Amino acid sequence: MKFEDLDAFVHVAQQQGFSRAASRMRVAQSALSRRVTRLEHQLGVQLLSRHGRGVQLTEHGTALLERAAGLMAELKSIRSDLLAHAAEPRGEVSIALTPTTAQVLVPRLVLELRRHFPQIKLMVREGFSGFIHGWVAEGGIDLAVLYNPEPNAELEIVPLLNEPLYLVAPPARGALPELPLRNGHVPVRALGTLPLILPSHAHSLRSLLERLAAERRFALDVVNEIDGMRAIKGMVEAGLGYTVFSYAGVYEEVNAGTLEIIPLAPRLGWELALVERKLQAQTRALTEVRRMILQQIHVLRERGFWRGELRVVTGA
Repeated sequence: MKFEDLDAFVHVAQQQGFSRAASRMRVAQSALSRRVTRLEHQLGVQLLSRHGRGVQLTEHGTALLERAAGLMAELKSIRSDLLAHAAEPRGEVSIALTPTTAQVLVPRLVLELRRHFPQIKLMVREGFSGFIHGWVAEGGIDLAVLYNPEPNAELEIVPLLNEPLYLVAPPARGALPELPLRNGHVPVRALGTLPLILPSHAHSLRSLLERLAAERRFALDVVNEIDGMRAIKGMVEAGLGYTVFSYAGVYEEVNAGTLEIIPLAPRLGWELALVERKLQAQTRALTEVRRMILQQIHVLRERGFWRGELRVVTGA
């Protein structure tokens, strides 16, 4: 019996389908299918019943999963213990970040790891905060950097930075409604009268703005819903509407003069946080990556990429 075949079976059984398991393991679905089929041939029994919605464990599959899941967990624990005592930090660490954060933070992390800990392999996933929260809760990644994570008893949430949000506008308004400026600020309630281009509810920003509107009893005027920051910025630059974002997401365009940011009143902010599972194994590689993330957050804040108030003290 091969380890990779048993591992494939456990993942498919737990995810209740080959497609979801393949995405979780980052391997081709066909490769998983071959591994499970090979295991079934070796054992001489059918482990999974395939159907249109996924798979279902057979009686033999249920019996194997009960024993295999514990075995796989023990093997991973042994590996983590050995890595934790290695002279040099080594091993794989998976992280997930929002697109804006990944763009500037990941290159710096990789550079620092290559310089100081070349045996650490960094695996990176990018997505909206809502998706990332699910990935870390399910155990698909080790560390996450995201905005406004939802409280969860199984997760450790470390606030990093509270960023102010701005109304993002094109320098030339054209046919867009005139901004109701008051002392250089746009009232928050004006978000109900201005044409907004925003991401869907999978993005934590949209959820934040919807809650704000509900609390203040007005509705957002969302003229276009787009899940892509580049597309949103392009549409705002073209004078098709306004959006709301932090300085970090638009700093290149602001510096180039193609977009401008106007403060909101009262101040509206969101919180960047580091999130991980409380009970996951702590390897030296994981510890070093976590430390570097905290360090680089501090460096980028000092260099003006992020505006706002630091929530955590980080070492140099």
